Amino acid sequence: MKLLLTLGKALILMLWLALAGMLLQPLNKPFDLLLPLCGGLLLSVHLLALVLFERTDRADPPCWKIRLQILLFGILHLYAPAKDGRA
Repeated sequence: MKLLLTLGKALILMLWLALAGMLLQPLNKPFDLLLPLCGGLLLSVHLLALVLFERTDRADPPCWKIRLQILLFGILHLYAPAKDGRA
């Protein structure tokens, strides 16, 4: 499971890097429209995950690092395995 989560995070990070690289050098058609559309959809889903996580965890509000990781990786960050060895 940890391998799949790491692979998913790596793929999402590559998409964010591709979006950032597109700002430096525009892409050819149809990728000049498709990549920002995918990035906008991904950003909106991750913002929704952030809002839903904030509502469910009112007892202990997350710090800015956790919020940033949820914004970058979405639900994959929330499914990270426990550090105490439990699966």
